[in-house]
Amino acid sequence: MKKRIFLFSILSLTMATTVGAASASPRSENIIISQRSSGSATVGESFNVPKGWGHIKLRMKNHSDHSVRVSLTHDRSNKVYFDGVVIAPHDTVTWKSTDEGITNGMRSGDYTLQWRGSEYKVNGETWGVANSKPENL
Repeated sequence: MKKRIFLFSILSLTMATTVGAASASPRSENIIISQRSSGSATVGESFNVPKGWGHIKLRMKNHSDHSVRVSLTHDRSNKVYFDGVVIAPHDTVTWKSTDEGITNGMRSGDYTLQWRGSEYKVNGETWGVANSKPENL
């Protein structure tokens, strides 16, 4: 009887370990980008694009009563992917790397999304995805 209980315990522990390892692996096909930008006239927010996930889609919402200008720069290379995208008050702009002719994906690494509200405070929100396949944006 004790042998059966011991074997059952080992089997249960093995199954729990296998299920735990499987659930720890990434299931999503997207990496989520989500941030809130506010506080001063110029706000820079950072996000990371892992190697192999260079197809990006960003939605940027301006919650303020004034227009803002937004730029996206790769930190390590200083490559500017877009600069001066104007978002009208309470409007949303969607930007996709594939729409810009970036067919092989963007560089991996850290990026800065900079919001500029001129003399007005920025109040914006960004959400989006990074994917390994351009057709999945």
